[in-house]
Amino acid sequence: MKDFLKVKFSTWTTDPGMAARYAPIHGMVTEFLNRIDPDGYTNMLESLLAERKPESIGEAHVVALMADVSWRIRGCFYLETEILKQGMEAGGPKETSDQALARTFMREIKGGGLLSKLSRYQSRLETEQSRSMRVLGLFATNRKYAQARMAASLLRRKPCTSVIQ
Repeated sequence: MKDFLKVKFSTWTTDPGMAARYAPIHGMVTEFLNRIDPDGYTNMLESLLAERKPESIGEAHVVALMADVSWRIRGCFYLETEILKQGMEAGGPKETSDQALARTFMREIKGGGLLSKLSRYQSRLETEQSRSMRVLGLFATNRKYAQARMAASLLRRKPCTSVIQ
């Protein structure tokens, strides 16, 4: 079996405690994205695969993880806007839009509401995205060094001078 098939990627989603903590937010982001752009994830994955051109299953896995995380980060921005918009609509008629936004934001942050949970979820996703980018960089660096070693070993070999080649 190839070495890259044995690699087990450990992410925050494999921790049952954290996964359970972020499950409601994860579900809301997923539902919201499916309503807004149902084909968006597929398009993002295809464009990342075309851009990165993975050469192993491990690389393809990391690119798929990066597409998933990037897609969910996009959903966090949409959901944050929706949370603030709904909070502003709940304000009184005497409030200006700026006052309603400030009230909503302060209530969400102070009370540890949905917005603060969404912020922590988004922070975790950004950490995963950063890790994925570093891993893809390592794959590329290793591939470059392997090609250089192959070229050096081919240069050390003597050319074949027999008549029958």
